[in-house]
Amino acid sequence: MRKYKLIFMILLMAMFSINVNAQTDTTDTYNSRDQESQRQDLNTKEDTTTKKHSPKKAARLSAMLPGLGQAYNEKYWKIPVVYAALGTSTYFIINNNKEYQKYKNAYIARTDDDSTTVTSLKFKTENIKLRRDYYRRNLELSIVITAGIYVLNIVDAAVDAHLFDFNVNENLSMRIEPQANAFMPGYNGGLKISLFF
Repeated sequence: MRKYKLIFMILLMAMFSINVNAQTDTTDTYNSRDQESQRQDLNTKEDTTTKKHSPKKAARLSAMLPGLGQAYNEKYWKIPVVYAALGTSTYFIINNNKEYQKYKNAYIARTDDDSTTVTSLKFKTENIKLRRDYYRRNLELSIVITAGIYVLNIVDAAVDAHLFDFNVNENLSMRIEPQANAFMPGYNGGLKISLFF
């Protein structure tokens, strides 16, 4: 169990050390005279800029509390999905650990050559060992799946923050049509996919 805690801590530290960056802002390259004139122009105009979503902030919020990054991105319908997935995988961790401990203790009691330790299980020793190994494998798999769901929650929040201001309007369309290639001898048919936006 100590090995899993160490792996979890290393993964957690690695996640917080990764920088999630969007495209660089070119307004930082203007010289100070241009910046001063821009400030004066901004003071005279009405402020119509909107606050940009930070993918880094969304990822950190989701790392601190799963689902918080989705709330930051205003994707509230994803929060129950995140908690249902984490809750289900946590249930399997608890259940597989309980069964693993039961069969591990029964196997130890059966093979310790001490007549005072008795197990209540009526299985053969080989079957107890097989069940112990089965639940241990399932326990490890459940831990890996839970960690994967946790990381997926963070990645989803960061990607949603990147695409928060992405323009999706009614002018987007796609058309698929067959097309023949006249420059190649023989039959060279294919599909042409056209995107309009």
